[in-house]
Amino acid sequence: MSTAFASIPVAPGRLPLLGHAFQLFFQPLPFLAGLRPPGGLVRVDIGRLPMYLLTDPGLTHQVLHDSRTFDKGGALFDKVRELTGNSLLTSAYDDHRLQRRQMQPAFARRRIAGYVDVMNDAIEGVVDTWSDGQTVDIGAACYDITARTASRTMFATEVAGRDAISLSDDLSIYLRGLFVRMMMPTGLRWIPTPDRLRFDRAVGRLHQAIDRVIASYREAGVDRGDLLSMIVKGRHEDGSAWSAKEVHDQVITLLLAGIETTGGVMSWTLYLLSRHPAIAQAAAREVDAVFAGRQPDFEGLAGLHLLRRAMMEALRLYPPGWIFTRVVTRRTALGPHELLPGDGLAYSPYIHHRNPGLFDDPMRFDPDRWLPEHRHEIPENGFIPFGGGVHQCIGDQFGMTEVLLALSAILMRWRLHAIEARPVMPVPRRATLTPSRFKVKVARRR
Repeated sequence: MSTAFASIPVAPGRLPLLGHAFQLFFQPLPFLAGLRPPGGLVRVDIGRLPMYLLTDPGLTHQVLHDSRTFDKGGALFDKVRELTGNSLLTSAYDDHRLQRRQMQPAFARRRIAGYVDVMNDAIEGVVDTWSDGQTVDIGAACYDITARTASRTMFATEVAGRDAISLSDDLSIYLRGLFVRMMMPTGLRWIPTPDRLRFDRAVGRLHQAIDRVIASYREAGVDRGDLLSMIVKGRHEDGSAWSAKEVHDQVITLLLAGIETTGGVMSWTLYLLSRHPAIAQAAAREVDAVFAGRQPDFEGLAGLHLLRRAMMEALRLYPPGWIFTRVVTRRTALGPHELLPGDGLAYSPYIHHRNPGLFDDPMRFDPDRWLPEHRHEIPENGFIPFGGGVHQCIGDQFGMTEVLLALSAILMRWRLHAIEARPVMPVPRRATLTPSRFKVKVARRR
């Protein structure tokens, strides 16, 4: 490395052969939060594989907005690619640009509004089964809602049949195993443990189920108004149709994002509201005023100012994607450091959002920090739950619409009373940041 550039410090606690895998596996959030070196980069080793963690918001912004130099890749995306192939989630710059152009119409405002009835049906299918005084596992309920929504907006359930029911279970197994495979040194990943065998079986079932559904769609040739009907019409620049494999990869990607990340945001928002009853009561009154007892609709969501701010604050404190990776494609300077092609980078929205240099009193749940008169206090590069640049999440508005509909339906009908006084801790043992077991007692409002 040129002497004109500063050397990148190595995080403390590195072990021979394992590197920092022990800290990353057992206590990743405290470990990463404690790394704030001068220069904004610190080396963290997964076994013998070095990864450079971004700790400076300005450098993170530079990486997110220069996807030609800092492209999709690295430890996380390489593992996700094993399931999703060269999809919108994992594809490099040129392929991503073409795929996004094809997929973007599916997430236009008009299309999202058209999914609201399906979302409401999925929400009511869960929330309306609760009874007064019942103890509810909120995390499980939220994932049930998002799994129902994802499968019903992706494809017609009468076509997918039982395959649609099993997809969310297998995706959950996959996501639990993904984190382990990402953080485990390469030489240990192929040991046939029970968890690894369960992971492999779940991945096999996922591929087989989605292949069956896609084949039935192609054979019928009917537009059912769902996402899969749009995806199977995908075309390359030369006009040729996407292959079955390309359609397959996009389907898994959208299911993965639609179930896991949205369920996490929904769970964390409800958790934070349960810990702040005055805010929860004010949000319930807002829902009552906007919808007056009727089923929540797309147009009414614009009037949910407090509830939307609470959701944004949950996204800040508990962003579903807690760590992401990139790969350097050409020799470049990043801050005082020089990087070379093939170098792996990582950044953590969770750590970023809790930086006291970006947010005043960052550990406090404060929906009012998102009031219009305070938004200027949040730096431009301060909030990155959906990434940034050309790779920003394509389904962010879809997910936030579903979360607001679900929160409205729940607050309209129920009060949530936390059973335990102890705080719920984030569990970064999946590819997304999930809450530890979170149960509440529900009391009917009306």
